[in-house]
Amino acid sequence: MRTRGMVTVVAAVLALTAVSGCGDDEGGGGSTGAGGGGYGQSAGSGGRLMGTGTQGPVSAPTMADIEAFVSARTTCTDLHMEDRDSDHEDDPEAESAGKLWGIKERAVCWDAKRMGVTLMSVDDMRSFQTQARKRGPAGYLVGEDFVVTGGPTTRADLRGSGLLALVCDPETQIPSGYTKEKGLVDGCTLTDFIS
Repeated sequence: MRTRGMVTVVAAVLALTAVSGCGDDEGGGGSTGAGGGGYGQSAGSGGRLMGTGTQGPVSAPTMADIEAFVSARTTCTDLHMEDRDSDHEDDPEAESAGKLWGIKERAVCWDAKRMGVTLMSVDDMRSFQTQARKRGPAGYLVGEDFVVTGGPTTRADLRGSGLLALVCDPETQIPSGYTKEKGLVDGCTLTDFIS
């Protein structure tokens, strides 16, 4: 009898431990809810990326983390640092590492069809969204502190990954049932509708 009671107590403790383990993750994944760890915040932005809920935006604070995140879901080979796209080197406002865009590091890798996939570590998401809105549609997929852009295969592979599409074009229709969160910049929306 005594052993059966002890087994019941141990099982109850294990169940409670498993349930309580779903909360704050101090190891770097962030936390949920309004009080914990700054979900919905991006470094240097002073604002919200998206509303807090049961899940916050995914975070990958270093280029190695971004590469691992993307590589776990799609092809990303031959990663190399590239501060600016060579097709736009003469444009001072083109997407590039630096204060204007709020990009800390920018790198490029290749998908299975040898199309470029751009990985960006962003330390000022408000500046990034401001410049993205000026630039126009570019297929940006946004996390808490990083952005990825790539071709149709990459975008399809990253659906459901936790990244949200940055939509700053008022003509773009987001179907019902998809997330629609206000971006950091007026006129921009973050959505899990990735086309």
